[in-house]
Amino acid sequence: MKKNLIYIVIMTIACCISSCSDVINIYPVENNTADQFYSSEYEIQQAVMGIYARLGRNGTNTDYPTDVYYQASESRSDNLYYAVLANAQRDQVDMRNFQVTDVTNLNTNIYARLYQIINDANTLLQNAPEQYKRLRAEACFLRALAYFDLVRAYGPQPVLDHPISNQEAKKMEREPIENVYTQIISDLEFAGNNLEPFYYGDDAGRVGSIAAKCLLGEVYVTMAGYPLYENNGYQKAEQVLAPIMNIVQQRFAPNFSFIFDVNKENTYDIFSIQFASGNQGLGSSLPAFITSGSGSITTFPEWVYGEYSQQGQDFRVDTLLVQQMEQEGDKRLETAVAKGFWTNLKHGFTPQDSILYYERRCILIKFLVKDNTNNIIKAWNDYPLNFPILRPADAYLLYAEALVNNNKAGEAAKWINEVRKRAGLSSLKHNPTMEDIMYERRCEFLGEGKRYFDLVRMGKETFVSTLKAFSDHYQHVALMGASNPSEKDMLLPIPLTVMNIHTSWVNNPGY
Repeated sequence: MKKNLIYIVIMTIACCISSCSDVINIYPVENNTADQFYSSEYEIQQAVMGIYARLGRNGTNTDYPTDVYYQASESRSDNLYYAVLANAQRDQVDMRNFQVTDVTNLNTNIYARLYQIINDANTLLQNAPEQYKRLRAEACFLRALAYFDLVRAYGPQPVLDHPISNQEAKKMEREPIENVYTQIISDLEFAGNNLEPFYYGDDAGRVGSIAAKCLLGEVYVTMAGYPLYENNGYQKAEQVLAPIMNIVQQRFAPNFSFIFDVNKENTYDIFSIQFASGNQGLGSSLPAFITSGSGSITTFPEWVYGEYSQQGQDFRVDTLLVQQMEQEGDKRLETAVAKGFWTNLKHGFTPQDSILYYERRCILIKFLVKDNTNNIIKAWNDYPLNFPILRPADAYLLYAEALVNNNKAGEAAKWINEVRKRAGLSSLKHNPTMEDIMYERRCEFLGEGKRYFDLVRMGKETFVSTLKAFSDHYQHVALMGASNPSEKDMLLPIPLTVMNIHTSWVNNPGY
């Protein structure tokens, strides 16, 4: 059960945090206490849970999905626009306005966290005996996930598959992204061959082989696009996804809202990051970054738990997309977006000093707890809803995309139409195209951090023209002092803390 997994994570967080002091904030390095650990299955289990913990709050105020998938990915796509200029949370503003630099703290923290995951996995894989194949496979999956996010966001990176010393780390050079993907593929193949399809009971929420194979399919689809344009990427994606589709179908939620129901977690997903309320440092911070008002006013729907102040800027969902989904009768809209809502607007210092006010704004609501009486949530970063990394719709649309590009669009129709049917939409009257798939992905995964990377893999021209048109529509440059999106924004900058160590490195173009 989720509670059991969360409990194990609680027991390991202290170890994860204390071990950070022995690790350069950039690279995996030697851990002098490793040989004294990993002496039993219990200790190896604890080490694996420590890697999972890196995906959560990990002793910090924000979690992996909030930083990586929302602030650094989703908010830079054409799904969200920045509505009101404010001064708080400047890192998030700089990300959205394409003004991130090598000293932006959020960017530095993301880079460090990704290497912390890689470091933890490398340490476990070096020290855990070969007989513990399942635990080693879980570590391989988590390392692959970190490297996948790392190479997509930062480009060429050193490929590290074992712990290294401080001096060795300083000598590492950036390797071609092909080398990084080779490591990712190797890890996911090992995980796919040494895990059960899914885990249940006390192990619910831990990664299984279906997640490894689904992520591998996404890796191949990504490689088929910019910048690699791997010739057989789509063929490999079809080969790895085809055998798992029957199993994936069994977890396809009959109702879109079930996916984001805290009472139905670990049922309709493939792999999710686990969260729990209760002021134990295991809650999600994402809802707090969904929206905020200008100045000291926080506007939030009255039907969600929103006692604590929000942390983010005033980001809103693209109104043109919302209008299109509404016109088509897309049922996903009700779960994903609020077009407007009643809120208690504070105008004094006591709970009674408020007025009921209708706020007209399109905000992302799929991660909000729709219960304003909740008494378990204890802080702005203590929300309980899991964050889906992979779910059946991922497999459906990735498989459809592979089939379309393998000249099997007729076969792809089944999978995209299943997603559309659940959304209350009619089946396509033609064989699906890449345009159909990209639009379906945009609606299905709104707010989940996939759109930005989809734009990148579509290539330079699509990336720049799409985001430039979006920025112009919402007057980001004129009203928000934003920079026009350009080719450089297809990657984030390597942090200055890293560049100061690696003086031979050249940062990503434009930084």
